[in-house]
Amino acid sequence: MDGNSVDRPYGRCPWEPQPDEDCLSDTALYWLVLLARQHRTELAKDLADLGMYGGQEQVLLQRWGAEGFTHQELAQRVRAAPATVTRMLQRMERVGFVHRERGRGERMTRVFLTERGWTARATAEVLWWSAEERLVGNLSGSEYAALRALLAKMSGS
Repeated sequence: MDGNSVDRPYGRCPWEPQPDEDCLSDTALYWLVLLARQHRTELAKDLADLGMYGGQEQVLLQRWGAEGFTHQELAQRVRAAPATVTRMLQRMERVGFVHRERGRGERMTRVFLTERGWTARATAEVLWWSAEERLVGNLSGSEYAALRALLAKMSGS
């Protein structure tokens, strides 16, 4: 190894790959992006049949209780910017999946699923588990556990 190169473990590309080198597909990021895009696209098509945009299932699939959620709580749960969640909730309210209420003396509005939202949630949950099965169905139990552990480690959680 010369003074200008860095040892790249796991078969990663050198810092300055040659023009004829195709080392992009040797990276973990390449495969993560490819798999995420492929499976996200399939799930989005299924969700569109319900009248939902991608990402809305993340809101629907939360553990809803009688107290509902504030916008901030939902933003934290789905790991999205509050402004993004606000726009998402506006769309979901227009199609009848959620409604918003302000309790007496409360400053914050709380979001609740409507009857249509609960129905969409049940369908979205089936679609989610179907997508999960397509993604990891060929893994053994121990491989799945290892994958989950690695993904959690990579995300810092």
